[in-house]
Amino acid sequence: MRTDVDKFSLSKRLLWAGLVCLIQAVYFPASQATSGGIAPRLPIDVFPIIPIWVVPYYMVFPLWTFGAYWAIFKLDARAFRALIVSALIAVSVGALTFVLFPTYIDLPIIPGDDLFAVMLRSIQVAGGSHAALPSAHNYITMLMAAFAARLYPRQRWLWIAVVATVALSTLFTGQHYILDVVTGLALGWISYKIGWAFASTSLRGRVVE
Repeated sequence: MRTDVDKFSLSKRLLWAGLVCLIQAVYFPASQATSGGIAPRLPIDVFPIIPIWVVPYYMVFPLWTFGAYWAIFKLDARAFRALIVSALIAVSVGALTFVLFPTYIDLPIIPGDDLFAVMLRSIQVAGGSHAALPSAHNYITMLMAAFAARLYPRQRWLWIAVVATVALSTLFTGQHYILDVVTGLALGWISYKIGWAFASTSLRGRVVE
C-alpha cells in the first residue's frame, strides 16, 4: 500500500499564501474606516498599560514572516495543506467578523517620550481602534504555534510561552480586551484542529492499494 500525496509547486504555495494574506488584509480598512459597533470590555479588563510590552507585540511581525517562509519552503504537502485550510478558516472568520460585527477599543492615552511609548503610539495610529474581536495577533500566533508544536514537539513549551507572551502583550499595551484575546486564541486553535483533520481525511482518500 502506498500513499499518493499530491505535490504543491512553489507557485501554488505562493498563490495560496497570497490568498491568505489578501483576506487577512481586510483588517486594515476595517480597523481604520469602520465606525460604530461595541467595545467588548468586561469588568475584569483592568490590565495596566506597560509600554515595554510593545516589544513582544512588535516581534510577532518577524515571527509571522519566518512562519510564512517556513510554511512555503519547508513543510511537506500534507502539513502545508492543513496549514492553508486552517489559515483560510481563521482569516475568513476574522474578516467577516470585522466587517459584519464591528468592535472597537477605547485606546488609552500613552504618556511619555521614551522609545516604548513612541512605539506604542505608532501602533495605535497604524492599527486604528476597530476590528478588535477576534484578535488577529492572537489567532495568527496560535495557529502558527499549534502547527510548530505538532511538528516539533520537543519545543512545545517554547511555543506555549510564545502564545502566552503575545496574548499578554496585546493586553498590557491596551490594544485588546480579554474577550478579544480569548476569541482570537479559540479561533486559531479551532482552525488548526479543522485544518489538520481535513488534511488527514484528504490523505486517507488518496491511499491506493
